[in-house]
Amino acid sequence: MARTVGATSFTDVTCAGADTGHMTNRQESAPPQLDALRRDTTLVTLGVGGNDLDLVGVITRCVILGHLAPHGSPCKQSYTLLGTDEIGSRINATAPKIEAVLKEIHVRSPRAKVLLVGYPALFPDDGTACRETVALAEGDFPWIRDKQKHLNTMLAQQATVYDATYVDAYRPSVGHDVCKPAGVRWIEPEETAEAAGFHPNAAGHRSTADAVLASLTR
Repeated sequence: MARTVGATSFTDVTCAGADTGHMTNRQESAPPQLDALRRDTTLVTLGVGGNDLDLVGVITRCVILGHLAPHGSPCKQSYTLLGTDEIGSRINATAPKIEAVLKEIHVRSPRAKVLLVGYPALFPDDGTACRETVALAEGDFPWIRDKQKHLNTMLAQQATVYDATYVDAYRPSVGHDVCKPAGVRWIEPEETAEAAGFHPNAAGHRSTADAVLASLTR
């Protein structure tokens, strides 16, 4: 991206496992990410929110339940006991945290254009299952898809309200989810030389970069 837009300099403070709290607080040895901002910063790209929901923990739990009950949607049931929607509640609770981060970015870098980047498709958009690749129960594939869409919708809403541009990384990635074969998928199903499990490989990163660049020209 920096090369494409002709940036003379840029700072990358991304860190695995970061959540909204690490924007203004240390993450082990890493300083708060927003400390990298300056008054003359002109562009900020931010991808955050998934770790506030403990998405990795959710998927891990779903895999365990998928081994025990491969049919139906046992993970959905476990997160919606007594009529509650635990993941939906986590998303709603993360919204004001995203708001606070966006506001703080504007305070520290008032001239900056802020791009809030959403999450690419982890699982098939049509809800189909691929238990040979990821051992979720069949009905939990569309449920996790819907929760991810809820997360992205929340991020888009926060961006609209708090003077940021939402970057849709989901739509371009449809058809390149974790269920697709190597060379087609942009999300890796497990830890590989390409990427950490359930994280984008090089092609996935290029797609997100393209989406960000496209948002700069709108």
